[in-house]
Amino acid sequence: MTSTLWQRTGGIWPLGVSCSLTWLDLGAIAHILQVGRIQTVLEVGVEHGGLAAWLRSYGLYTGAVYRGLDITLNALHTVVRDRDISAIDQRDAWSPATVSEIATWLDAQPAPALIICDGGDKPRELHLYAPLLRMGDVLIGHDYHNEYGDDALVDMPAEQVRADWLDDTLLCMFVVRG
Repeated sequence: MTSTLWQRTGGIWPLGVSCSLTWLDLGAIAHILQVGRIQTVLEVGVEHGGLAAWLRSYGLYTGAVYRGLDITLNALHTVVRDRDISAIDQRDAWSPATVSEIATWLDAQPAPALIICDGGDKPRELHLYAPLLRMGDVLIGHDYHNEYGDDALVDMPAEQVRADWLDDTLLCMFVVRG
């Protein structure tokens, strides 16, 4: 069976809620969660909440902590709003106050953390949130080679990881090593 649903929605529906990722992106994130033994997830740019729903479900089984941010919650799917709104904040992820608050929040959460940048300006988000990474934390940006490229990633305060399992995704990944 051939489906063109992704062309109409821009993504997939892993738990019945639209997600702007591809199956390969979702698989790469699952790989990062497992291999990195991720305990805390911050998602910048929740939109419909498809990834948020999946990550919250992941947290129910693993104990991982989840928090999402979006400038507006107007696009958030009703089921996500009804079940998971306590984990999603309507905030300007680019404001110094939000970045400072998130830094404090991350410091209080178990490590390692995964920060997913998928809001309206991924390079800006990557540059704002990379300094918050602790040893072993992971930062990824969505829509790599789609909305931005390597030229937008100069002067990143973290090491970019190039892995063959990322080659088919729209993700770039950064870590801080000791």
